[in-house]
Amino acid sequence: MRTRIRLIAVTLLVTVGVFAGVAFASYAHTASQMYDDIYADTENGLNLPDIWIENPSGVWSEEESAILCQKINQLFLDQSDLEFKECEPRLKREGIMFHKDSEGNDIIIPSIWHGIDEGNIDRVWIPNHPLASGVEAINDNEIVVDSRVATGMSISIGDSITIGSGSGSIDFDVVGIGFHSNHLYFAEEGSLFPAEPGTLATGYLTSEGLEKLANLDSGVANLLLIDIQGTPDYDLESTEEIEGQQLSSLLEKINSLLGDEDDNPSSAYSRSKISSVELLRLDAESAMQTYVPVTAMIAIVAGITIFLSLQRLVQSQAREIAILRTLGIPRRVIIPGYILMPLFIGVTGCIFGSIFGLTLGGPAMLDIYEGILGIPILEPANINSIVFQISATAILVVLFSGISPAIQSSKIQPLEILRGQHEVRLSSRRIQKFTSMFPSTVGLTIRSSIRKPVRLLFTFFAVGLSMLIFGSIMVMMESMEESIVGNVRDRQNWDINANIAPSEEQDVIDWANENGANYELMLQFPATIAGDSRFISTVGLDEISTETNSMYGVNLKEGNIPSKNSEITQVLIDEGTQFFLDWNIGETQKIMFGSISKEIEISGITQGEITRTIYFHRQDLSPIIGIEATSVLIDLPEGGEMDNQLAQLSIGISQKQDAISSFESILEQQQAIFGSILALGLIIAVVVLFNTLLMNLSERDSEIATLRVLGAPIKRIGSMMLGEHLVIGIIGGISACIFTIAGTQLLLSSFLTWSFYITVSLNLSVTLVLISTVTLISVILTPYGMWRISKMDLVEKIKDFSQ
Repeated sequence: MRTRIRLIAVTLLVTVGVFAGVAFASYAHTASQMYDDIYADTENGLNLPDIWIENPSGVWSEEESAILCQKINQLFLDQSDLEFKECEPRLKREGIMFHKDSEGNDIIIPSIWHGIDEGNIDRVWIPNHPLASGVEAINDNEIVVDSRVATGMSISIGDSITIGSGSGSIDFDVVGIGFHSNHLYFAEEGSLFPAEPGTLATGYLTSEGLEKLANLDSGVANLLLIDIQGTPDYDLESTEEIEGQQLSSLLEKINSLLGDEDDNPSSAYSRSKISSVELLRLDAESAMQTYVPVTAMIAIVAGITIFLSLQRLVQSQAREIAILRTLGIPRRVIIPGYILMPLFIGVTGCIFGSIFGLTLGGPAMLDIYEGILGIPILEPANINSIVFQISATAILVVLFSGISPAIQSSKIQPLEILRGQHEVRLSSRRIQKFTSMFPSTVGLTIRSSIRKPVRLLFTFFAVGLSMLIFGSIMVMMESMEESIVGNVRDRQNWDINANIAPSEEQDVIDWANENGANYELMLQFPATIAGDSRFISTVGLDEISTETNSMYGVNLKEGNIPSKNSEITQVLIDEGTQFFLDWNIGETQKIMFGSISKEIEISGITQGEITRTIYFHRQDLSPIIGIEATSVLIDLPEGGEMDNQLAQLSIGISQKQDAISSFESILEQQQAIFGSILALGLIIAVVVLFNTLLMNLSERDSEIATLRVLGAPIKRIGSMMLGEHLVIGIIGGISACIFTIAGTQLLLSSFLTWSFYITVSLNLSVTLVLISTVTLISVILTPYGMWRISKMDLVEKIKDFSQ
């Protein structure tokens, strides 16, 4: 009976492992294939650009754009092996959307508007799917809204919406619902989490429509999109290698050309600098890297459990094996039986795991993905070959676990077994002396628990490994909440971040003064590292402070606040920048604003930033790029609120509470995923500890029966088991903590990129949860053990012991 229960438990482990592997593989391969299809230059694709050229501080006239496109074309002809295909000017503006919530209240939503004519590059994507419909905007009063905006705010084709971009507001007619490459991952710039409905809007107008909205001259642009023949390799920010050498070399030449031809600090970059493209690529890449280790880890736990179970089976069948050996049965006949059992377990578990994974796990993962990100899945990937690979790997791991017990069974000495010498196991004198100071039942518990130290260590290893998934999710979410929400909630005291056009901050300042609000100017501008194409955000603050009551506080890890107006401009860098660039306090480095070079001295390191950031005093940064401010941070008085007047004066508005709400909302949406992963870890831990309980009972049948015959009450024996499982749970929990922190650090080391950096630490709350969870599982299993003891046939057990 016990062998059958252990067999079912171990088969369940293999099933769970293969199920998880198939579910994650379905998501990983579907995502990777889907993005390639969306970005392709086909009838159903949007033709993602290969190069973006951006003017972040102004616009080019129609003539200036044409000249730049012509010179870039000539640059291709003269100095590049890549073939120029097309160059399209585009206009992109921040703005606002006026909307009414479900209760009829007016709300103002930060927005991004794109002016897109019938171009061939970076088209609006309107697939044949329930999440998209309609046509592209043709007239200057038409707009296509993003699918997440339409779904989250109940906007339909034919509705009229009111939007603005720093020059009043205009009504536009919704003619389509679709997607755009810059916002496939629908999040605010710099955020890792999808925006909550009502916190971000994006729309795609005609160029004429956006020019009218922003009150700009006809034909102006602040983006040039360049399409190259084919799809050249480009440099990935997640690696230190330069994957697209040709494209990287070409970008350097284009940036040099921009420095000669354009007074603005413009820059050229590849797909890796588009946050939506990069985040989705990293998501697919991490999913591809994760499903194999997850499957292997669970298979290893199953293998360890099978190994321990077979060891116990060989021990329990030692007399039968000895009799077979005395009858002349050769070893080669005995070995296959112990090899076939793990093979049977592996094949059975893989069959059920594959079926459940293909029919339940995979579709559920894709549904959750589509629900959270809102990106339509047109055709799931065919992963039949991947399912075979996962199953084959699991079977090999499980099969390998049976080799040692099989060899052990073949080496049994019949004479030793039939004399009963294998049953006699005395504890060492030191252990006997140590346990003699305890009550007899406690001493017996300690001696029996450590009788098989190797098995005990394997159990702790398996429990720690099984809780790695559970613990890693907890640590990651705790660390991300601390970095993202903690920094914003605890160190930043602004309520509204009003984005402004260059030199237009005074109107917003006047509004703040009229409404009794405190304010500070902030200047944000993209930069690159000299000799490195990766972008870094520079932030100029009126006052750099570590105080929690400051408008925009920084978390200073080490070093000092930079001095103003120093000979070499002093700055703070985040710890991710220090990690990737190996920059240290006191060093002088060079950064680039377009073609403008600037030396900086590092005075301190901050922590808590997800993206790469350099902090300046605003009065030091402003003269470099020629802009006073890009936004105004406003701290509203008690009872104060934002109104339409401020919205009309700004080109975009962000609210602190929206950033916090988006993170909390995504946590709620992902509860299904987190719950499934946490349940996966718990199921594995339960199976491992349950298997340990059954083996301990099997080994101590005779001892426990003797105690009961000698009059030991079952409650006293139960307290022995409870104490043993309590200790196993506590030590197993500590093992889980060690595995969690080591595993999470190892996992993060493969996922950390220039765009995403986070440090993890195992705080007290997570530690207590891990230890208490494992301990609780271990203790909860004790009643089952007591029930088995109460059903024990004492006569048979004593008879076996006497023999």
